[in-house]
Amino acid sequence: LVFDFHQAADGIQEQQRQEQAGKNLGTTKKGIGPVYSSKAARSGLRMCDLVSDFDEFSERFKVLANQYKAIYPTLEIDIEGELKKLKGCMEKVKPMVRDGVYFMYEALHGPPKKILVEGANAALLDIDFGTYPFVTSSNCTVGGVCTGLGMPPQNVGEVYGVVKAYTTRVGIGAFPTEQDN
Repeated sequence: LVFDFHQAADGIQEQQRQEQAGKNLGTTKKGIGPVYSSKAARSGLRMCDLVSDFDEFSERFKVLANQYKAIYPTLEIDIEGELKKLKGCMEKVKPMVRDGVYFMYEALHGPPKKILVEGANAALLDIDFGTYPFVTSSNCTVGGVCTGLGMPPQNVGEVYGVVKAYTTRVGIGAFPTEQDN
Protein backbone atom coordinates (compact mmCIF):
# COMPACT_ATOMS: atom_id res chain seq x y z
CA LEU A 1 0.00 0.00 0.00
CA VAL A 2 1.27 3.46 -0.90
CA PHE A 3 0.58 6.04 1.80
CA ASP A 4 0.71 9.83 1.61
CA PHE A 5 3.98 9.83 3.55
CA HIS A 6 5.57 7.55 0.92
CA GLN A 7 4.74 10.19 -1.69
CA ALA A 8 6.04 12.99 0.52
CA ALA A 9 9.27 11.04 1.18
CA ASP A 10 9.67 10.55 -2.58
CA GLY A 11 9.55 14.32 -3.05
CA ILE A 12 12.01 14.90 -0.20
CA GLN A 13 14.43 12.35 -1.69
CA GLU A 14 14.26 14.07 -5.07
CA GLN A 15 14.92 17.44 -3.43
CA GLN A 16 17.89 16.00 -1.51
CA ARG A 17 19.37 14.52 -4.71
CA GLN A 18 19.04 17.90 -6.39
CA GLU A 19 20.72 19.70 -3.48
CA GLN A 20 23.51 17.14 -2.99
CA ALA A 21 24.37 16.14 -6.55
CA GLY A 22 22.85 18.95 -8.59
CA LYS A 23 20.45 16.54 -10.29
CA ASN A 24 17.60 14.26 -9.34
CA LEU A 25 16.28 11.02 -10.84
CA GLY A 26 13.12 12.65 -12.12
CA THR A 27 10.72 10.28 -10.37
CA THR A 28 6.99 10.81 -10.67
CA LYS A 29 6.90 11.42 -6.89
CA LYS A 30 4.06 8.92 -6.49
CA GLY A 31 5.85 7.15 -3.62
CA ILE A 32 6.74 3.99 -5.51
CA GLY A 33 10.44 3.95 -4.55
CA PRO A 34 9.79 4.49 -0.84
CA VAL A 35 7.00 1.88 -0.75
CA TYR A 36 9.30 -0.69 -2.40
CA SER A 37 11.94 0.23 0.19
CA SER A 38 9.39 -0.53 2.91
CA LYS A 39 8.59 -3.83 1.19
CA ALA A 40 12.27 -4.82 0.97
CA ALA A 41 12.76 -3.88 4.63
CA ARG A 42 9.74 -6.07 5.47
CA SER A 43 8.02 -3.19 7.22
CA GLY A 44 5.56 -2.34 4.45
CA LEU A 45 1.84 -2.92 4.77
CA ARG A 46 -0.23 -4.87 2.27
CA MET A 47 -3.90 -5.00 1.39
CA CYS A 48 -4.30 -8.23 3.37
CA ASP A 49 -3.01 -6.38 6.45
CA LEU A 50 -5.56 -3.61 5.98
CA VAL A 51 -8.59 -5.88 5.61
CA SER A 52 -7.79 -8.59 8.17
CA ASP A 53 -7.18 -7.00 11.60
CA PHE A 54 -7.47 -3.22 11.65
CA ASP A 55 -6.12 -2.88 15.20
CA GLU A 56 -2.94 -4.74 14.27
CA PHE A 57 -2.76 -2.78 11.01
CA SER A 58 -3.05 0.47 12.97
CA GLU A 59 -0.15 -0.45 15.25
CA ARG A 60 2.07 -1.40 12.32
CA PHE A 61 1.05 1.76 10.46
CA LYS A 62 2.08 3.88 13.46
CA VAL A 63 5.47 2.16 13.61
CA LEU A 64 6.05 2.65 9.88
CA ALA A 65 4.93 6.29 9.96
CA ASN A 66 7.21 7.01 12.91
CA GLN A 67 10.13 5.36 11.10
CA TYR A 68 9.59 7.74 8.19
CA LYS A 69 9.30 10.71 10.54
CA ALA A 70 12.64 9.73 12.12
CA ILE A 71 14.33 9.51 8.71
CA TYR A 72 12.71 12.71 7.37
CA PRO A 73 12.30 15.15 10.30
CA THR A 74 10.42 17.70 8.16
CA LEU A 75 7.79 15.10 7.24
CA GLU A 76 4.40 15.84 8.77
CA ILE A 77 2.08 12.86 9.22
CA ASP A 78 -1.36 13.08 10.82
CA ILE A 79 -1.32 9.46 11.96
CA GLU A 80 -4.80 9.42 13.53
CA GLY A 81 -6.30 11.28 10.56
CA GLU A 82 -4.69 8.84 8.12
CA LEU A 83 -5.94 5.85 10.09
CA LYS A 84 -9.48 7.24 10.09
CA LYS A 85 -9.30 7.65 6.32
CA LEU A 86 -7.82 4.16 5.89
CA LYS A 87 -10.57 2.59 8.02
CA GLY A 88 -13.16 4.09 5.67
CA CYS A 89 -11.26 2.76 2.65
CA MET A 90 -10.97 -0.66 4.28
CA GLU A 91 -14.71 -0.92 4.75
CA LYS A 92 -15.28 -0.11 1.06
CA VAL A 93 -12.67 -2.42 -0.46
CA LYS A 94 -12.85 -5.41 1.91
CA PRO A 95 -15.75 -7.09 0.06
CA MET A 96 -13.73 -6.93 -3.18
CA VAL A 97 -10.42 -8.31 -1.88
CA ARG A 98 -9.53 -11.90 -2.77
CA ASP A 99 -6.54 -14.14 -2.15
CA GLY A 100 -4.61 -13.57 -5.37
CA VAL A 101 -2.54 -16.77 -5.16
CA TYR A 102 -5.66 -18.91 -4.70
CA PHE A 103 -7.46 -17.00 -7.46
CA MET A 104 -4.60 -17.62 -9.91
CA TYR A 105 -4.29 -21.27 -8.88
CA GLU A 106 -7.99 -21.84 -9.56
CA ALA A 107 -7.77 -19.98 -12.86
CA LEU A 108 -4.83 -22.16 -13.96
CA HIS A 109 -6.00 -25.54 -12.63
CA GLY A 110 -9.79 -25.33 -12.61
CA PRO A 111 -12.10 -25.08 -15.61
CA PRO A 112 -10.14 -23.54 -18.51
CA LYS A 113 -9.94 -19.75 -18.35
CA LYS A 114 -8.11 -17.16 -20.34
CA ILE A 115 -5.83 -14.89 -18.34
CA LEU A 116 -4.80 -11.57 -19.79
CA VAL A 117 -1.99 -9.66 -18.11
CA GLU A 118 -0.93 -6.15 -19.03
CA GLY A 119 2.42 -4.76 -18.00
CA ALA A 120 3.71 -1.23 -17.99
CA ASN A 121 6.95 0.57 -18.74
CA ALA A 122 9.72 -1.12 -20.69
CA ALA A 123 12.69 -3.45 -20.36
CA LEU A 124 15.18 -0.60 -19.91
CA LEU A 125 13.14 0.64 -16.94
CA ASP A 126 13.21 -2.78 -15.23
CA ILE A 127 14.83 -2.63 -11.76
CA ASP A 128 17.13 -5.57 -12.62
CA PHE A 129 17.76 -5.18 -16.36
CA GLY A 130 17.29 -1.47 -16.96
CA THR A 131 19.61 1.53 -17.16
CA TYR A 132 20.14 1.60 -13.38
CA PRO A 133 19.71 3.85 -11.41
CA PHE A 134 17.32 5.48 -13.90
CA VAL A 135 14.74 2.72 -13.58
CA THR A 136 11.38 2.09 -11.97
CA SER A 137 11.15 0.09 -8.75
CA SER A 138 9.64 -3.09 -10.18
CA ASN A 139 10.19 -5.83 -12.72
CA CYS A 140 8.48 -4.75 -15.91
CA THR A 141 9.73 -7.50 -18.22
CA VAL A 142 7.65 -10.63 -18.82
CA GLY A 143 9.29 -12.24 -15.77
CA GLY A 144 7.43 -9.74 -13.62
CA VAL A 145 4.24 -11.64 -14.46
CA CYS A 146 5.54 -14.68 -12.60
CA THR A 147 6.73 -12.82 -9.52
CA GLY A 148 3.78 -10.43 -9.46
CA LEU A 149 1.07 -13.05 -9.81
CA GLY A 150 2.74 -16.09 -8.26
CA MET A 151 2.37 -17.82 -11.59
CA PRO A 152 4.92 -20.42 -12.74
CA PRO A 153 6.80 -19.61 -15.96
CA GLN A 154 5.50 -22.75 -17.70
CA ASN A 155 2.00 -21.27 -17.48
CA VAL A 156 2.94 -18.16 -19.45
CA GLY A 157 1.51 -18.71 -22.91
CA GLU A 158 1.56 -16.23 -25.73
CA VAL A 159 3.46 -13.00 -25.09
CA TYR A 160 2.92 -9.92 -27.20
CA GLY A 161 5.21 -6.94 -26.95
CA VAL A 162 4.37 -3.41 -27.97
CA VAL A 163 7.38 -1.52 -29.24
CA LYS A 164 7.83 2.09 -30.22
CA ALA A 165 10.48 3.31 -32.62
CA TYR A 166 12.27 5.58 -30.18
CA THR A 167 13.01 5.94 -26.48
CA THR A 168 11.06 8.33 -24.29
CA ARG A 169 11.90 9.08 -20.69
CA VAL A 170 10.55 10.83 -17.60
CA GLY A 171 13.35 12.49 -15.65
CA ILE A 172 17.05 12.09 -16.34
CA GLY A 173 19.08 9.15 -17.58
CA ALA A 174 20.17 7.63 -20.87
CA PHE A 175 18.19 9.16 -23.68
CA PRO A 176 19.89 8.17 -26.97
CA THR A 177 17.07 9.46 -29.18
CA GLU A 178 16.99 12.95 -27.67
CA GLN A 179 17.18 15.75 -30.20
CA ASP A 180 18.62 19.11 -29.35
CA ASN A 181 17.61 20.90 -32.53
